[in-house]
Amino acid sequence: MPDKLSRVDINFEGRVRALHFRPKTSDEGVMTQVFKNRAYDLQRLPRYSELTQLLNEKLIEGKRPLIVDAGANIGVSALYFSVLFPKAAVVAIEPEDSNFQLLQKNVEALGVECIHGALSSSPGYMSIVDPGKGFWGFRTEVTKDPNMGVPCVTLDEIFEREAAKGGWPFLVKIDIEGGEGLLFEQNTSWVDKTPLLIVELHDWLLPKAGTSQSFLRCISQYDRDFVFIGENVYSIKNDLHSCL
Repeated sequence: MPDKLSRVDINFEGRVRALHFRPKTSDEGVMTQVFKNRAYDLQRLPRYSELTQLLNEKLIEGKRPLIVDAGANIGVSALYFSVLFPKAAVVAIEPEDSNFQLLQKNVEALGVECIHGALSSSPGYMSIVDPGKGFWGFRTEVTKDPNMGVPCVTLDEIFEREAAKGGWPFLVKIDIEGGEGLLFEQNTSWVDKTPLLIVELHDWLLPKAGTSQSFLRCISQYDRDFVFIGENVYSIKNDLHSCL
């Protein structure tokens, strides 16, 4: 755990939660994005009431909604989702060790499952790359040496595991610093099972790398809305009843 931490109390949805962060780092930017700028405020979506209706129908059926937060960083967005949707199972995935330690601390006692790994399209390992962009800028690249990286996690395995426990995929948030290029290249059947995707694309960060191309090819196969708000793409399945 980093030695020099600061703490701020966040009052959100009638609950006060402590957030621990490294002062004068990108951690402060993450907190501003999520709680001040409300980067993941679903109420801005015209179809918000339709999504909440789906959520309530599933809860009545006794099925627990699943939220996956990929690129969870220090846990600010995972905390946000777990408080906003207290009946959901939240799985937070973060590859970088110091971020992961803060993630665990910030979601303590919330029931969030924290996975020290990297989201990808297939099993394997990813090494961590630090391009010098701060704690929110770590990237991953494929490695064959398990001692040089963290294990890959796939959405298929998470969905299958939660389905066995009566869960169903509701929301997947993906902010993985260009890793979406590999994620959407193959094994993307999970997309059609997910009512709501929130994806940050990184062509702005990695010009000419084409990291958004596989996402665009993938998403164009499906009958989904495509909404830009801030830095994020919101992709909403048009026939939500097929999720029932």
